[in-house]
Amino acid sequence: MDTGTIEQHYQDLLAQLNQAMLANNHQRVPLLRRIMAHLGHPDHYYHVIHIAGTNGKGSTGAMLASILRAQGYQVGRFSSPAINDAREQLQCNGTWISPAEFIDTYREILPVLQNMGLTASDVSIFEWFFLISVVWFRNQNVQWAVIEAGLGGLYDATNALASPQLTVFTKIALDHTAILGPTITAIAQNKSKIIKPHTTAVTLADQHPEALAVLQTEALNQGVRLVTAKHAQLTVTGQTLTQTVVDAHSQLFDWTQLTVGLSGTYQLQNLRLVLTVVAVLQQQQVNLTNSAVRRGLQQVSLPGRLTVLQEQPVIIADGAHNPDGMAALVASVKQLLAGRKLIWIVGVLQDKACPKMLAELLPVADVLITNTPANPERALSATKLADTATALLTPTFMTTAAMQRQPDLLTATTITDALTQAQQQATSNSAIIVTGSFYVIRELQQAGWPGLSQ
Repeated sequence: MDTGTIEQHYQDLLAQLNQAMLANNHQRVPLLRRIMAHLGHPDHYYHVIHIAGTNGKGSTGAMLASILRAQGYQVGRFSSPAINDAREQLQCNGTWISPAEFIDTYREILPVLQNMGLTASDVSIFEWFFLISVVWFRNQNVQWAVIEAGLGGLYDATNALASPQLTVFTKIALDHTAILGPTITAIAQNKSKIIKPHTTAVTLADQHPEALAVLQTEALNQGVRLVTAKHAQLTVTGQTLTQTVVDAHSQLFDWTQLTVGLSGTYQLQNLRLVLTVVAVLQQQQVNLTNSAVRRGLQQVSLPGRLTVLQEQPVIIADGAHNPDGMAALVASVKQLLAGRKLIWIVGVLQDKACPKMLAELLPVADVLITNTPANPERALSATKLADTATALLTPTFMTTAAMQRQPDLLTATTITDALTQAQQQATSNSAIIVTGSFYVIRELQQAGWPGLSQ
């Protein structure tokens, strides 16, 4: 079968999968655990690092996978969302699953479902991707799998995993509140339910206090050790738009002149968590040398997180899609692009807290161009987003938000139109930042902008 035919079969298969979002259905994880058992527990064949959190999962997972690969391990990685192609969510040693491998693994799983009295449509598309990933990792003789929860934890498909080697929690903040709950405590309680006996849990010492209390309680209930790197100090000794050089010290680790192939002040928090995980693995006698850690961090890349698309004028893409993520992006922009005219292109989904996101970026915006993401069911229109920005720009907000000046507000129908308008507004001292949703970043990739492929 030629490549074009296989690709068409793959696309046809994707279209046939059940597209339902079942992130809050308590019956799904027990079903998936039964399926995993009938599949022969594929996740028992390799070590698993299970990651949950609101922001930082992708960066943390990418750094850990890169470090393990640098040591010479065969490493699988399951992550979401995809920017380029759905297959991007399933990687082995940095290479996406091929259409043929995806189809073959699907065909390996389907008879098992049928023997259980199930059909393909009884499993949602995200659940299919998770099941295909864990079976494909087994078939690829993966030694380590870095697996990110999709949404929450308790009812997330990845919670069907058996006890992993490590359970890692990145920053927990407000997002998906309609599903996970309206408070940090509620969200943390949902995410904490991926902690299982016979594992070790790791999180940030400066995790949100309410979230940290929940994680401590759940770890205690499960008889699990919760590790944090107390008194950690990370000092940036060099930084560009594409990499960061850091000295990092705590009671668990001691590093000087670490070069990380990612930029942004928010990556320091993720790096601190990664170094804590590395220390725990080394304590557990996992073969992980300091030289491999250095190589892995230097080689790491992650499209859609402060990705430089163009240098003149500077164009940056970042998938910040909630208030906490936007605050982190703004802090990085203020540090890395100080003194520049800042032109923001923003598109968001209607279920996101867009007023709070806009409140973070408006004080540092010279121009705001709103855009409608290419997601007809969930996108907030560019016009409504602009109206929200206008409503925020009251004299009271402008006084309390330390505005540089009132930004010019423009709207665009497509990402191409938005970039055209942005470059018309730009000078040699400008920077264009595209953000608000991974759907917007995906549109950039589809429009042919380089730097968004792994």
